[in-house]
Amino acid sequence: MRKVFDYLVYLIVRFIAGFFQILPDSVARCMGAVLGNFAFLVDSKHRKIALNNLSLAFEEIYSDKERRAIARKNFVNLAMNFVVFCRIPKLRRNTLAKTVKFHGTKPVMEALERGNGIIFFLAHLGNWELMVTLPMLMKKTVYAIGKPLKNTYLDRWINEIREYFGLEIVSSRGAARTLLGLLRKNEMIGVLADQRARRREAVWINFFGHPAPTLPTPAYFALKTGAAVIPVSHRCEGNVHHITAHPAFEIVQTGNIKEDIVANTQRFHRFLEKEIRKDPAQWFWVHRRWQRKKRHKTR
Repeated sequence: MRKVFDYLVYLIVRFIAGFFQILPDSVARCMGAVLGNFAFLVDSKHRKIALNNLSLAFEEIYSDKERRAIARKNFVNLAMNFVVFCRIPKLRRNTLAKTVKFHGTKPVMEALERGNGIIFFLAHLGNWELMVTLPMLMKKTVYAIGKPLKNTYLDRWINEIREYFGLEIVSSRGAARTLLGLLRKNEMIGVLADQRARRREAVWINFFGHPAPTLPTPAYFALKTGAAVIPVSHRCEGNVHHITAHPAFEIVQTGNIKEDIVANTQRFHRFLEKEIRKDPAQWFWVHRRWQRKKRHKTR
């Protein structure tokens, strides 16, 4: 029965994706905006989460009305991200450079010359699903951690889209050994490390002034292998998407690996804070990034 239900869900999602693919780009964008505004009105659970998060991060900067406007724009951006993902198969390899511009070749080439691999520090910022085009833009394979979905039909379809431009998906189950091996071969891996981590896996950092349980993966891998950690950001200007690889982080190494992991993870997220502040509506505010206040006091 579960397989039948999963397959029906898969068919519905494929139908919606196909619908967005046949629409002209301007119409698809308009539909995405309508979808985002509608979701903001009806999805009270995630609207509340977004408003609570924005209150934690920007209570002294933006008024209630301004934070609500940011949350609404955030829902629209998330809907647009879904539309962009659905339309990825429409992007042609030979015309990709007209739609997606890559900036920052220099720090990537310098890191590869050092021979210790690259960790791209990625975040749920802008249209992050377009990061799947990095391998084609740089003409080199990029590996990324992917947590398998329970719906195997959807999981297979999503991975096919993500692998269309040369991205290689590494299952999150037992990924550490595989990724360490890749970095030692001077390969490039991408890690989305800005969401809340499970307590048993997390290190605690200050994020927008509040303690946040955070994945230590990029810092741990960098300290173990000497890999460069390069932050990558996205912004959109009209119909053109700009993906930028920024200069690599300077890695703190004192010899105390536990403290170094926390210090470097904090450094990575200070950069992310600055990027989010440029346009707060572009980040993924609809998940519980921080621990609840009772847990803060307990900790």
